Amino acid sequence: MAQWITRLAVTIVIAVSIGSVRTDATQIVTGSTGPGSEYAFAVPDDWSGQLVIYGHGIVDPGASVALPTSQDGFAALRDALLARGFAVAYSSYSENGYALKDAAQRLHQLSGLFVSRFGRPTRTFLVGHSLGAAAVQMLAERFPRRYDGTLAMCGILGGGVPEVQYLGHVRVLFDAYFPGVLPGDLLTVPEASFAAGSPLFMAVLTALQRGFATPGSPTLAFATAAGLPFTSAQELVAGALNAIGFNIRFTNDLLGRTHGHSFFDNMATVYPASVDALVQRYSATPDALNYLKHYYTPTGQIQAPMLTLHTTRDPVVPLFHETIYSALAPAYLLVQRTVDRFGHCAFNQQEVLNAFDDLVLWVTEGTRPAGGDATIR
Repeated sequence: MAQWITRLAVTIVIAVSIGSVRTDATQIVTGSTGPGSEYAFAVPDDWSGQLVIYGHGIVDPGASVALPTSQDGFAALRDALLARGFAVAYSSYSENGYALKDAAQRLHQLSGLFVSRFGRPTRTFLVGHSLGAAAVQMLAERFPRRYDGTLAMCGILGGGVPEVQYLGHVRVLFDAYFPGVLPGDLLTVPEASFAAGSPLFMAVLTALQRGFATPGSPTLAFATAAGLPFTSAQELVAGALNAIGFNIRFTNDLLGRTHGHSFFDNMATVYPASVDALVQRYSATPDALNYLKHYYTPTGQIQAPMLTLHTTRDPVVPLFHETIYSALAPAYLLVQRTVDRFGHCAFNQQEVLNAFDDLVLWVTEGTRPAGGDATIR
């Protein structure tokens, strides 16, 4: 069922190019694992014996492969964990884009590499943002006795298929309400920048802004039909730009992983009557769906505590992922928290640290934390 995991257990790649430096009261050990993945271990002088393995979020395919730094506030989180006496292990993965398979492999390798250098930790916690949250979820489910607790933040915890379906609906509905604004279509995306201020970004922004004043308000109709979360016009526009940007930035990467085959299916979807006949239809191929199901469809089979954190209005990885996972995982091992805020992974540091501290207390003392609203205003 998980052949790559089985092979990994007996063919862990030997670490090369190992280096070590000191920063204040912390030892930083860096190295690489093939092909191309870099890793780092940060260990404080007053190490408590406990380890955090951190998984970073998705990175644009065209960017250089590098260790996580400030994305999703990682550097500040790492320093706060070190101050609490935890060692922190993290990896670049071997590739960018929708590298969920590789992310889980590389993160799982870190345990063995850390033990070979520093000895076996008394406890190991998994922490991840976004794609990294899905990777640590995979490890928590597939290796339930290896890890002691998991903090999964803004993650695609409901699985790859519902996430890709959501983003696909956003794209085809935008094309139906605003024809001709975006080049190509859902599965044919010409290489183009969607950076803020770029011509393509501005074309989408202008269409959305004008759509508020157009009869029938196509902007509002589009956002409602697509299921974008928003409480204001500003959130609507920002959410649409984020979701459409993911189509522009990552479609070709995902097609490369599915051999160019369609991963989206809307043949049976009924859209609003005004655009139902205008929406372009796609049929997913079995092999492309199989790829998304393998990377990943959650089972809920966790045997250690998991705490999740999600913003209520995440336009990239919607809150529905938490609902899907709550129906799968045992309630006594899952605590879900929300932050009443717009944005993807839009937490402040204290909200994240509160979640982590409560997870540790749950694991070490058996005190199950409260779920629900965890917003710090």
